[in-house]
Amino acid sequence: MTDFSTLVQQKYDAALASKDLLFFEAETVKKDTRGINFEITCVPSLGQKPKAKDNDDSKEGEKKEEKVDPFLSPNPNLLVEEKDQHLILLNKFCVVPNHILVVTKEFRKQTEPLFPTDLYETWVALTTAYGKTPAVAFYNCGPNSGASQAHKHIQIMPLRHDGPQPPLLSAFEEIKDRKAGQIYTIDKIPFIHVITPLDRPFIDSSTSKDELEDYLGQMFFGLLDGMFHQMRQHTQPTKTSYNFVMTDQFMLLVPRSKESAILEHDGKAFEISVNSLGFAGLLLCKSDDEKKALEAHPDLLEFLVQLGMPWSNIVQPAEPAGEGGLAQ
Repeated sequence: MTDFSTLVQQKYDAALASKDLLFFEAETVKKDTRGINFEITCVPSLGQKPKAKDNDDSKEGEKKEEKVDPFLSPNPNLLVEEKDQHLILLNKFCVVPNHILVVTKEFRKQTEPLFPTDLYETWVALTTAYGKTPAVAFYNCGPNSGASQAHKHIQIMPLRHDGPQPPLLSAFEEIKDRKAGQIYTIDKIPFIHVITPLDRPFIDSSTSKDELEDYLGQMFFGLLDGMFHQMRQHTQPTKTSYNFVMTDQFMLLVPRSKESAILEHDGKAFEISVNSLGFAGLLLCKSDDEKKALEAHPDLLEFLVQLGMPWSNIVQPAEPAGEGGLAQ
């Protein structure tokens, strides 16, 4: 039986050769911000992807556009594996080779939280798709999160063998005496977030799917409770959008206020959209001018504050949240 990493590679190679997926060449530069070595990836071709017309007043056209769901009847050449409740698909538009999606078979809204079954299939794919290559899973939840499709999907992609990956890992590793299940915030990060270490010895020794589903669900919903606790302390009530990032070491949640922000540089203004990857230290832009604007920004964490939610001046209480306490 073909192992999953080999299957992903074979399917990717075949889909690329048949042009069922498109790979976009990219240039990546790095910029250090407060010890986090952000990667800025410039992909000019992404700016040429077809978009719906913003000024189309035809209600009939809008209805047709709403009915398009690439995940309900996916291209079979993009299907990697079928699970009980999910499909593992190749991402049709790739900046990174072997970028895959965990998609619900039935339509579920991208505004829903992740459920234990979603997290289990994501964890299995995350930890088996790329061998020893580091990888990241992410979920863009809600209208301000950077989500591109309304159908529930989690994305997974391999990372570079180049320093801490994703770049946020360096900040996570600065948490002293960190304990699995404890919910933390990181002092240097100026926007609301919560992060928790995962219990790898427990996960690796688990032989029961149900047991692992329950554990991942408890970690996620405990973290979600911690995020809402922070939002109640520091923000006004708002519709919920957030970004979720998971590696083989931690889970991260960041509430969102906007999908994009204006960045000015050299007399020009650029609107830059950011999804979950940006909060993991991986920023994407669509032109060389945007790349230069991001490189020139004095503090990329402050740029992300515009898209997330800043801390207020309220002193953060050390109350229990999730399985562990809330700590900085």
